Amino acid sequence: MSVPLSAAVTLGLLFFLSVGLNEQVAEGCKCLQRHPQQVFCESDIVIRAKILGSVASTRPNLLAYRIKVITTFKPFNKMDIQVIYSTKICGARPQNGEYLLSGHLVDGVMVFGLCELVWRWDQLSTVQKRNLNLYQTGCACEITSCTGASCLTKNLQRKCLVGVKNSISLGYEEALLAVCLPGRDSSCRWQK
Repeated sequence: MSVPLSAAVTLGLLFFLSVGLNEQVAEGCKCLQRHPQQVFCESDIVIRAKILGSVASTRPNLLAYRIKVITTFKPFNKMDIQVIYSTKICGARPQNGEYLLSGHLVDGVMVFGLCELVWRWDQLSTVQKRNLNLYQTGCACEITSCTGASCLTKNLQRKCLVGVKNSISLGYEEALLAVCLPGRDSSCRWQK
């Protein structure tokens, strides 16, 4: 029995597509590198909290952690959060201890994942801790990754560039210790 050429080509394409899709799923838990101010501004909630331990989850596909909130950075009104949730797939798995955590409100609970701020508090520098109080002011600005000459042609008024260090852009490590804030003329600039 012979297989028509079109059927063989179709089977071959399906095979290669399935290999490609499997690779995408395997790489689906990676996050783009973003400045902490970007993560802060895109989050519903940013807190400093002590994780007391994992607890039984009442939500499907979510891991639950009992916490004690120490400081609320966003929103400004203090929320009574006692349990937070992380996604089982691609979720962060923090140990007991103090963390800077960001996340989103989903059905009235805080949910965080790998691409959120899940940083041990004792590993943040003094400058990074101080900058947390300034990030909200900079949410009107956009932080953009930039590595080529094409970055110079974009409208830069409301943007701070991060990537290759030059006269208008900071390198990523240097940017971690800076805040992108609007100036008096409404243009955004890195402040150290």
